[in-house]
Amino acid sequence: MKPPGFFALLALALGVPASAFSQVLDDPSLTVELVTSGLAIPTSMAFVAPDDILVLEKDTARVRRVLNGVLQPTPVLSLPANTDNERGALGIAVDTASPAHVFIYFTEAPTLGGAPIANRVYRYDWNPGSGTLTNPVLVLDLPVLPGPNHNGGVIVLGPPGEAPGVGDGSLLYAVIGDLNRAGQLQNISSGALPDDSGVVLRVRQDGTPAPGNPFTPYCSVSTATSCDDDGDCPGGQTCQTRVARYYAYGVRNSFGLALDPVTGSLWDTENGASQYDEVNRVSADSNSGWNRIMGPDDRNTNDVDDLFHMPGAGVTYSDPEFSWLQTIAPTAIVFPHGSSLGPAYDDVAIVGDFNLQQLYALPLNGARTGFDIAGIPGLADLVADDPDERDALRFGTGFLATDLEVGPDGHLYVLRIFPGAITRIRGPGPATVPALPAWGAALLPLLLGAAGLLYVRMRRR
Repeated sequence: MKPPGFFALLALALGVPASAFSQVLDDPSLTVELVTSGLAIPTSMAFVAPDDILVLEKDTARVRRVLNGVLQPTPVLSLPANTDNERGALGIAVDTASPAHVFIYFTEAPTLGGAPIANRVYRYDWNPGSGTLTNPVLVLDLPVLPGPNHNGGVIVLGPPGEAPGVGDGSLLYAVIGDLNRAGQLQNISSGALPDDSGVVLRVRQDGTPAPGNPFTPYCSVSTATSCDDDGDCPGGQTCQTRVARYYAYGVRNSFGLALDPVTGSLWDTENGASQYDEVNRVSADSNSGWNRIMGPDDRNTNDVDDLFHMPGAGVTYSDPEFSWLQTIAPTAIVFPHGSSLGPAYDDVAIVGDFNLQQLYALPLNGARTGFDIAGIPGLADLVADDPDERDALRFGTGFLATDLEVGPDGHLYVLRIFPGAITRIRGPGPATVPALPAWGAALLPLLLGAAGLLYVRMRRR
């Protein structure tokens, strides 16, 4: 039997039920309400229709269905997964085809709890009538060792029609962490060749490279020589074809990935080691800097010259759009443009964290390429250096969010990991999003450190 999670231990210590941990919003014009509870360590959710949500449970490796606010008793699917540490059922996304295709990222094993085989993404056919996922097709076959943490796992789909021919033609973005590796993709120039770790991938729904991807395959030693296969390279060298699927690299680990519905730009949250968690706008060919740079370059002993620059791409590093000096373990990110939260939230990014169970609202600049926070005391440098600067951006507390989604009804849905539940944040006005989106406590850190029994250990070691 697995030991209880942190909040269960805390509840026992304080003599109160876990359900007593309340969710409080800083904006009194907004309300939060329970949609459903009873989920077991949920990590990711996706709408397949209005009032119809599929949810992944990390350690049970089950796909659960929440229909009209009711958690269905029978799982949609049980996955064969290794669930050690940060492994398990990690990411889900749904396309706009009819019937829909559902993509799931999980750590595959021969059986539940068996030795890990790989981190993989499969595409399934969704049958809404029977509530089943069938006909799995392997889309991405990614590494898993050494791990067991830094598996990433968040996946999102772009707008339909970008790459016609498979499903609705939307492109799949997937992030995988560094798996504790130290190769070229972790900016160690003398390290192992590109190996699908620490990257954001962008592929068609069959797993082939997306059109317009930024990196061109090159020879392993004669790096100025582009290639299609090993035969194009001088004797004994290998063609680095993997890079054709990459959109960005140099990522330590990420639990948040989202597309801005206004600009189409990709954003992520990135977890630092002992300091400098980040929010990044992920441009094509981005180098996020790990493990040489976290946070702003001018605060690091290393600099851009110490990075590995992907052959043919040049210098592609840029500073994060925002950083936290003290680790908060950022999780999901969402852009509530046109949501029921109202116009005041049309031009913000909302980010969750794990360590403090807070939500943050970061105001975007006019071009939506970064954040307009120079007027907030202490934040002109785009770094929250202390709790006062951090909490100047606070949107709510008590959420412990692993996923944030604007639903088809325009409300903001929050997936809470413990107690496992979905809550909904309603605004004062009507939503203006399409009926179906085109894109798809100061003591707490100390207690988290003491409660090393929690499932993911997102607070870095």
